[in-house]
Amino acid sequence: MTDHSGIEQARAEDFAFCRDIAGRANANLLHAARLLSPPRQSFFFATYAAMRLIDDKVDDDFLRRSASQREATRNTMLAEIDGWQAQSLGLSEEGPLPAQVLRALQATAHRSDLGDGPWAGLADAMRRDVNEQPMPDWDEFLAYAEGATVAPATIFIYLLGAEPAADGFTWALPHPPEHYARDLGIFCYLVHILRDLAKDAARSERLITVPDALIRQAGLQKSELPDAVGARDPRVGTLAEDLRQRAACLLETGRDALQDLKPLIGRREQFALSGLIGIYESLFNRFSTDFFSGMADAPALEQQLRKALLSSQTQS
Repeated sequence: MTDHSGIEQARAEDFAFCRDIAGRANANLLHAARLLSPPRQSFFFATYAAMRLIDDKVDDDFLRRSASQREATRNTMLAEIDGWQAQSLGLSEEGPLPAQVLRALQATAHRSDLGDGPWAGLADAMRRDVNEQPMPDWDEFLAYAEGATVAPATIFIYLLGAEPAADGFTWALPHPPEHYARDLGIFCYLVHILRDLAKDAARSERLITVPDALIRQAGLQKSELPDAVGARDPRVGTLAEDLRQRAACLLETGRDALQDLKPLIGRREQFALSGLIGIYESLFNRFSTDFFSGMADAPALEQQLRKALLSSQTQS
């Protein structure tokens, strides 16, 4: 006789494990995802935990090693990304993902028509990082962002529009999730870059995901950025304004895509989407005057906006 209560308890523990991993990032996307229905939340936290694990492994471990250590372990790290991608796609049970995360994926993403795109995209971005592939220009930045930020944004959009099916979720809207996610996903990523420029520059030059051409146009070299940010160099403000202008273009086109999406999704999903974009727009607007004061104010403003989002949902 099947012990259904035991199966459900084990599954709940797997999802709690994923939620803990995802929660370490304290990302705005997580706060918006908490407004979704429990099945959609479970799907999101399973996939986000899987993505968080490989991203942290690359950013917080591999890229912070010495040059000689990176060279010695590069192939091992690339093989780990391959194993992660195979697990995430349901092609293998062997790889770096913990068993709890793999089981959570098997209960959610692997029972959906989400597709390979988000997993392949993030894996490609991680390989670019591990190979220390240069980012010479804006086109190279956009190619990197397709995986680094459009991948999780696509999953979030998928969960806003997908409908429950017999054994998971299925997508039936006019355009694929990527169509609605791309421009606003990259807009949000640029806001992250502006918000975290000082922190990333202090941690490692390799964590600065700004095209070399844009840095040069501002009169700087990437190696100069940590000191320039600390000294409130006006050239950093010039660079930030360039990024803001590019973000503004993406925000405009992204809004058009979301106007098409909103009538096709439920009220709760609309609320989560509007709340998420509202946080990023407020941060973006705060950077419109003095970049350095905006960067200093961003953490407190972000906390305030998150609390407002969650409290307004409770009251509605």
